[in-house]
Amino acid sequence: MIETKRPPQNIRREIIGLPVEGAELALHLWRPRGEVKGAVFYFHGLQSHAGWLWEVGPQFADNDVAFFVLDRRGSGISGGARHELPSARTVLDDYAAAVAHVRAVIGDEAPLSLFGHCLGGSFLAALLHDPAFTTRYDAAVFCSAWLGKLHATLDEEQRRELAADTAEEPWDAGLLARDFTDEPRHQHFIDNDDLAVRRLTRRSRAVLLELERMYMEPAHTPPSVPAAFVSGITDPIVDLDDAQRTFLRMTASDGALIRFATDKHYLFYTDVRARLVDWASAFTLLQGLDRNV
Repeated sequence: MIETKRPPQNIRREIIGLPVEGAELALHLWRPRGEVKGAVFYFHGLQSHAGWLWEVGPQFADNDVAFFVLDRRGSGISGGARHELPSARTVLDDYAAAVAHVRAVIGDEAPLSLFGHCLGGSFLAALLHDPAFTTRYDAAVFCSAWLGKLHATLDEEQRRELAADTAEEPWDAGLLARDFTDEPRHQHFIDNDDLAVRRLTRRSRAVLLELERMYMEPAHTPPSVPAAFVSGITDPIVDLDDAQRTFLRMTASDGALIRFATDKHYLFYTDVRARLVDWASAFTLLQGLDRNV
């Protein structure tokens, strides 16, 4: 008898239209059919969007963890200008509205982790240091995120020039699919993804710098929660030593460093994906156990 592998039966996929000022954003949700025991809210990077998580979402849901991904304004199927970041205030307000919605959906008891990948980690760090952000969360994960990249690669004069740049000319991040994954099907997807945002206007980089300053030169201290920096052993895009120093400075004694056996940037498109999902699920659910002890 040939044994067939039964697919997960408890997965629900939804797309929630989230109205915000000037646009409607797409909040994607993979929800367990049974009890939601925890939730992960995912901040995607520059070119990615929720469509990159089509394998990841069901795996979280199969662990009884609801998985939420917001297509950032102008990304994926969300409204907003493409290749353009709005003001830093708008970026933060969009994310704050989405996280508040997630907390309302899952209720007060379920633990909530905030998970930022690559540039999404910088958005997450800025949000955590925004005094206007008040929604309770229970853990934070920074994955392959070069925290403080502009501060690390530009001197003070260059940062001043960047902050004053209002040019609309495009800036190409120079991202290569082979740096993200060595799996041919995922490389093909990245190279042919019509929804990917690979360029930003130069003035959008000034917004990235403003967001970065919120946690590099903080005026607000976020709540103390368990936090982790997750990466491969090496990363072709991120200076891991610098990123981890920034993370540890930002999280102090709450921070842990986790490395998986890969040398690629996008861990979810490598053979460590399932292990990363299981680790992030357990990391999230443990926060609920700690609170109930």
